[in-house]
Amino acid sequence: MPEKIRIGKGASLKKFKESDIFREQAEVFYAHSASTDDVAEAGEKAMVILYNGKSTDTLDSLQYHRFCEKVASSSTYVQPQVLPPTSGAAKYHSLRVYLQVQEWKGSTDGPRPTEWGWQKCDEGFVPIQTTLPPAPEKLLRVIKCNCQAECSTLRCTCKNNNIECTPACGNCRESSCTHSIQMPCDEDEDDIL
Repeated sequence: MPEKIRIGKGASLKKFKESDIFREQAEVFYAHSASTDDVAEAGEKAMVILYNGKSTDTLDSLQYHRFCEKVASSSTYVQPQVLPPTSGAAKYHSLRVYLQVQEWKGSTDGPRPTEWGWQKCDEGFVPIQTTLPPAPEKLLRVIKCNCQAECSTLRCTCKNNNIECTPACGNCRESSCTHSIQMPCDEDEDDIL
């Protein structure tokens, strides 16, 4: 059974009680006029603390080191959910958290969702997950399928390796594929912060 990392309210409250640095980062989320850069930086520092990183770590360096540790000690492939998030994913998560805190505080002149981790589309708002590519370009060229159909069998390289099909895949190109995550609206670079 794959290992799961659970970092939720309990772990956050424990760090809040124990760590002065964590409490400092939390204050940024409560401030009425924090900038997106301040919130992203505070969010990354808080995440590093939650994942028991050192004060000199970034999320990306921490993720890389944890990945290397897992590869060295595991006989199976590394589940992405056991690793810390990337700095790009943490940034947009932090922006959405800040917006939610401001909503809870009742800020009547609060920030606009499109400036704080959300993208507007026909169906409403969808969260921006990250603006980073899913993997380095070299890796995307190696791990892709070239299926002619909907990628529903283990003959699909992506399905066999337990990864979603992406636009880098051959004929399926993620659009008519049953083995890919379909977003409610297309991401357009102009719509992303």
